[in-house]
Amino acid sequence: MATVSKLRLLKDVLKALIDGPGFDKVVSTLNVVSCGGGKCLCEMKVEDNHQNRGGTLHGGMTATLVDVVSTLNLIGEKEMAGVSVDLNVTYLKGARVGDELQIESSLLRAGRSMAFLSVDIRNKETGLLIAQGRHTKHLGAGIIEKSTLSNPQG
Repeated sequence: MATVSKLRLLKDVLKALIDGPGFDKVVSTLNVVSCGGGKCLCEMKVEDNHQNRGGTLHGGMTATLVDVVSTLNLIGEKEMAGVSVDLNVTYLKGARVGDELQIESSLLRAGRSMAFLSVDIRNKETGLLIAQGRHTKHLGAGIIEKSTLSNPQG
């Protein structure tokens, strides 16, 4: 799949997540910037609804970014979302409301039944690492079916 069509696919998948019912609306400000070569780069501005009581990016939101961006990467590379088997996050620095983040996922390895991805979340302005995550996925159908991939509009 060409990089441009991958990018369009990932933007369509993200829009479907945001417009659908449930929790995924929390990533409504996430933007897919580029994808290809086993990498997916997204950006997001930290908003009020992303913060914890301490005024920094909520840990659950950080974990959600690891989950969503690594899954977008996997969809772009393997045309499947898979099912989460393990997800971990190391929190290194806080991010405040208004901070612009860059979230980059790398596909470390994808076999027949398992995929392993890493995610770096950085402050876009300073380049400082905010958090690092790992995501292991079983390569089942997950939330994206082949018919959706060939026709993302429905």
